[in-house]
Amino acid sequence: MRHDVITVGRVSLDLFARDIGAEFHDIGSFETSVGGSPVNIAIGASRLGLRSIAFTAVGDDEVGRFVRDYLAEEGVNTGYIAVKPERRTGMAVVGVQPPDQFPLVFYRENPADIHL
Repeated sequence: MRHDVITVGRVSLDLFARDIGAEFHDIGSFETSVGGSPVNIAIGASRLGLRSIAFTAVGDDEVGRFVRDYLAEEGVNTGYIAVKPERRTGMAVVGVQPPDQFPLVFYRENPADIHL
């Protein structure tokens, strides 16, 4: 199958603060999303009607399954997402403090996607 867009690299489960403008320690709840620049591009391309594929890796865990299912629902070809049993899927926690501050905390201890 031919693809219009091929992306390679980081993927994570992102938790975005729902409390816009709150200090990080005051955040009460989060919205989940799948992130990482490569998969964001693949999702955007798919939404524009292009055939996209993501080369990345996830852990053999619930988060990894969530990420693969989410990308598939977005129309991204997930056939080249490796599953790494000994690794975890990365996570990022993101605060939102307008207009231009987005405090980030990454949980990437030996993540699957660095073992492509």
